Amino acid sequence: MSAVVGVGIWWLLAGRVIEFLPTPLKVGTAFIEAITLPEFYFDMAVTLRRVILAAAGTWLLAIVLGIAMANSWLIETAVNPLVFIGLAIPAPLSIFFSILIFGLGEMTTMIALFVVVTPYVAVIIYGGAKSRDKRLVEMASAYRFSRWQQLRHIALPELVPSLMSGARFAFAMGWKIVVLVELLSSNVGIGERLQFFFVFNQPARVIGWTLTFTVVMVLVERYVFTELEKRLFAWRPKEDLGARMVQVA
Repeated sequence: MSAVVGVGIWWLLAGRVIEFLPTPLKVGTAFIEAITLPEFYFDMAVTLRRVILAAAGTWLLAIVLGIAMANSWLIETAVNPLVFIGLAIPAPLSIFFSILIFGLGEMTTMIALFVVVTPYVAVIIYGGAKSRDKRLVEMASAYRFSRWQQLRHIALPELVPSLMSGARFAFAMGWKIVVLVELLSSNVGIGERLQFFFVFNQPARVIGWTLTFTVVMVLVERYVFTELEKRLFAWRPKEDLGARMVQVA
């Protein structure tokens, strides 16, 4: 229902209140045109490969930093200032510095994404690792669990919610940063197509191509992250709201 209302408001504003806003029909036509072009799938594959590689690398680095900061006062003291500096630097500024220092290419995309996303994901992982139940750690020590057993049976299960949140954030931010880097410095990818249509003043195609990767993001969220989350948390008992209300009463 909200989507219908949104499209209705869009249709009323297009060309009337906002002169250069294309109508939903024009954007829909541009969207269909895009997904019927062979070039679209090549550009989408390039962008998606960059997003997956950069987001996965950022996520793994953030896991190492977050866990290390939570378990070592020395590492936390040394890394914390760098993390908060990373949080404070605007993403476009990090991209510009990456382009100035490393030039154009795949390395620029990776470095820009690592600089922008790693601090945020590291904070998420750090929060999860810091709030671990210390009683479980003491129990593991009492039963002489090895470090591997503690990691596998205690640390990782406790960190799963933080790991999933970090993965979601890395993937979503990965899309934004990769498309922005492509828009500024690449000659292939979804961002480059958006920049091309923008230069030639084709707003319907800009919005239509933006919708294409938005649809891909929604599909990844629905069929990858949501399904993975269901499997990882399948052990959790489903709460019966009615039963809980009876207990409270």
